[in-house]
Amino acid sequence: MNEAAPPVEQAEDPFAELRKTSDPRELRALAHPTRLALYEALGVHGSLTATQASKIVGGSPTSVAYHLRTLAKYGYAEEAGSSDGRERPWKLRAVGFDFSWDPDTPGSAAGKALHDLLFQRWLERREYYQTHRQQWPAEVREASGEFGFLLFGTLEEYRELRDACARLAMRYIDRIKDPSLRPEGSMMFEFNLFANPVELAPLDPADEEN
Repeated sequence: MNEAAPPVEQAEDPFAELRKTSDPRELRALAHPTRLALYEALGVHGSLTATQASKIVGGSPTSVAYHLRTLAKYGYAEEAGSSDGRERPWKLRAVGFDFSWDPDTPGSAAGKALHDLLFQRWLERREYYQTHRQQWPAEVREASGEFGFLLFGTLEEYRELRDACARLAMRYIDRIKDPSLRPEGSMMFEFNLFANPVELAPLDPADEEN
């Protein structure tokens, strides 16, 4: 008697806590240098008024307020409230976002624009660190760095490795929205993981025979 194999458990989505979107309008709103810089600034500082934010990202308080309202329109920021009646600060509403720029996904063109902007910012910050790394203490330089592997594996193994790295990073995401959770002595690091298939030039059949 043959027994049916037990169903394969679906791995929990490591990005379940992130805001998921495929709305082209929302993706285009995020794919703006000033709005992306504002989004990151709110994550660093916890809350900012438009005037404070303008000193970080550039532009006038009026233009920055417009971009903050746009982020709020799509659920990424919100007013934090002010008890003294002065200019109200803004804070993050959604910490992190998950989107696709796969050509088979609706809104892929807008997703590609956001991806390219994010990738550009990652590379610029990495290049800045490489150029100015001497300004950091030795222990910080030792903790920083890069590593890369060419690996062979099935798609299931690739997903397992990718998701394991993502779960480790997601353990710290609450500290973005709530600065009080950041331990004393903590500092901001950027951790990026790039994974993609690689095609190597095939060996000439004539060489294989030798």
